Amino acid sequence: MLLTAARLSKVLQLTLAVIKPDAVAHPLMLQALHQKILENDFAIIRCKDLVWRKQDSERFYAEHSGRFFYQRLVEFMSSGQMRAYILARDDAIRHWRELMGPTKVFRARYTSPSSIRGQFGLTDTRNTTHGSDSVESAQREIAFFFPDFCVEEWMQKEEPLFRGGQIQYDHQKQIHTLSAPS
Repeated sequence: MLLTAARLSKVLQLTLAVIKPDAVAHPLMLQALHQKILENDFAIIRCKDLVWRKQDSERFYAEHSGRFFYQRLVEFMSSGQMRAYILARDDAIRHWRELMGPTKVFRARYTSPSSIRGQFGLTDTRNTTHGSDSVESAQREIAFFFPDFCVEEWMQKEEPLFRGGQIQYDHQKQIHTLSAPS
């Protein structure tokens, strides 16, 4: 799939998207979620599968320490494999959050039944996905999951090429890459 320049006319925004262990445990669900990302005009900049130790979960969710759901969330996020993405598109944070749907699965089922959480979420903790909620959290979370990725460098060097539509989807790597010049 080649994203066209018309579909990528604004400066692209990056966001972190995480497919949680409850969804990754089911290969067909993971495949369906990956397809949803592609169908919603996101460019996949990076993609990796990983498993967190409990300490990783505690560090990532430190801002929620002391809240009633913290321990349950930490345990769950270190219970199995996850998939992390860096996604790009115009207004990526807002679009990804809309695609995910409300955090609370019960609400998602009734107000956004076609959202990811409305379709696949099990509970408020096992709600299938995570996404950044602001530009600042996206930068912090991308650095946490992809420490070798430099947002500023990507925005300066690759974003104009991606926005210009000079990309193609690599089915083997499951990411978008720059097209070879013709």
